[in-house]
Amino acid sequence: MPPQADVRRLGAQPRVEPRIQTRDPMRLALLSVLLLGVACSSDKPPMQDGPDAGRGDAGTGTDDAGTRTDDAGSGDAGCEPLASGPGTPLLTGLNTPRRLAADETDLYIAESHSLNPQQPQPGPGRLLRLPRAGGDTVSLATGFRAPDAIAVVSDSVYVLDLDGLWRVDKATGAKDARPLDATVNNVTIGGTDVLPARMGDRDVVVIATSHRRLVRVDASGGNRQELYAGTGYTQVRGARVVGQDVWFLVAAGESPGLYSVPLDGSAPATLRDGTITAGTSLEVTPTHFLVTEGGGGNGRVLRLPREGGAAEVVATDLQGPAFPVELNGTLYFKDVSTGGTGFLRRVSTCTPGALEPVGPEGVGPGGLLVDGDTLLYTSQESGTGGVVGRVP
Repeated sequence: MPPQADVRRLGAQPRVEPRIQTRDPMRLALLSVLLLGVACSSDKPPMQDGPDAGRGDAGTGTDDAGTRTDDAGSGDAGCEPLASGPGTPLLTGLNTPRRLAADETDLYIAESHSLNPQQPQPGPGRLLRLPRAGGDTVSLATGFRAPDAIAVVSDSVYVLDLDGLWRVDKATGAKDARPLDATVNNVTIGGTDVLPARMGDRDVVVIATSHRRLVRVDASGGNRQELYAGTGYTQVRGARVVGQDVWFLVAAGESPGLYSVPLDGSAPATLRDGTITAGTSLEVTPTHFLVTEGGGGNGRVLRLPREGGAAEVVATDLQGPAFPVELNGTLYFKDVSTGGTGFLRRVSTCTPGALEPVGPEGVGPGGLLVDGDTLLYTSQESGTGGVVGRVP
């Protein structure tokens, strides 16, 4: 049996304030710099030629990303925001919890321990598993250097780390002897994604590397194909599988913007919107693309109609927005923050309204996941101040 994690589980206990430790200014400055690894963007004109949504939605039917294993959003229906307040902590005492994934029985957390890209091998990072029905939190796999994006399928959890994409057995916690793909790097700056998908008769995994490449490999390794390869300091940050196409963001480089490419690599990637020059994360709802871009006080959140038309700017003047999701007519997203309630924010998409904090305190951006009618989030504090919580 895997060893129990050294964390405190609060589970279904009464709602309490998350415990946030006294913060080290130097450490939080490093966190903010690493997570703002793209150039700050200025306001740009709305998109003139809207994207074509491709060949429709695919996957399990749980969301538009094809799975519910990453930081995915949900639909646009309804107009009732979640109740604001302190939220419900599920785990405290963590060291830099980052991304989340979930299946029917468990919640998985990537705990990095550090955002320093010079971590040793093996490193202090680990993959945690929290049972939904209650019980002990388990340290499922260890030895990661600085894990970021994760995804869960029927028998495995995929973990994107500094030295590649790893596969972990869900039942035993055993990690493959070698990464499935060792070309990915720069995961400490965020914006990465791991996306399980089905291509013909094969299970595959798509990786947004946060560096120059969008890569597809077989779920068991092999048959690697670069779906997009940029040059120089190009960054591929944020991706979603829609039908048999992959939509993704390219920041910096010669031709930034929102792109799509066939999952099978049968055609080159197509630039769909060139006005998004510093994109950081992407989500797809039944009707819209949700995009975050920029930072340093110039960050924005956009909604782009999937059937074409002008982009709607729904939030501006942000420090480093990420992980936009839409739930019950309200758009939620994370922002870079060194503490307070501003790290998780919302704005109504049904009626005009001001941008407001949701209520929990924390350090961002971390991860954000729609789970039915609730949100699951991480407060990306280091030391022992990291929290995984739920809203409401």
